[in-house]
Amino acid sequence: MERAYVYGDSLLKATMPDETMRYHFHLAEIMAQYPTERLEVVNRAKMGSTISKGLSLVEHDVQRGMDARWALVAYGGNDSDFDWAGVAADPEGTHKPRTELPDFRAKLKQTVTELLRAGVQPVLMTLPPIDGKRYLDYICRDGLSRERILQWLGDEGRIYRHQELYSDTVAAFALSEGLPLIDVRRRFLPLRELPQMIAADGIHLTMLGYRQLFDTLAQWVTPQL
Repeated sequence: MERAYVYGDSLLKATMPDETMRYHFHLAEIMAQYPTERLEVVNRAKMGSTISKGLSLVEHDVQRGMDARWALVAYGGNDSDFDWAGVAADPEGTHKPRTELPDFRAKLKQTVTELLRAGVQPVLMTLPPIDGKRYLDYICRDGLSRERILQWLGDEGRIYRHQELYSDTVAAFALSEGLPLIDVRRRFLPLRELPQMIAADGIHLTMLGYRQLFDTLAQWVTPQL
């Protein structure tokens, strides 16, 4: 049996908000749709993870010894996020994302290097699209000033565009390094059902969206087995 590790954030845990915006994991429900007799998946995805956390996990797993053919590395969503309370408090100030793009790329490269040294093939993944308006509604739900956040943003579409920079960075890095890339974003963007695939918080997926995400991953893996 082949083995694959999965490194990522809450998307790879099939996380969904309920009507009160509390999060629940649906990974077992999603994974039950796929056969397991040919591939064992070790899921190391963590809620809220950035590439820094991913690098630490990979270093830890490599040190312990990894017997795996592939490792999916899927970060960028949390890296691209901001301290929105800080933005609302000072809309004229300079605010940096949790991981700036040069550092994101550098740590992505370190993560890939660690896996290759361990004899594991890294596989990268672009990010599913988000809904910037829904996300802005979500972050302002407890009283943060939408007006002040928009003052800093310029327009709510910037949330989407900024997240896309991280997805594009992953794609460009995979191309430059000759690494396998599962282009999830390209599969989502043409779909007329896309609004129904993005959850109410704007950044996670619905069950329909997670089926699309995990089907896309499975369709890449199946011919390799």
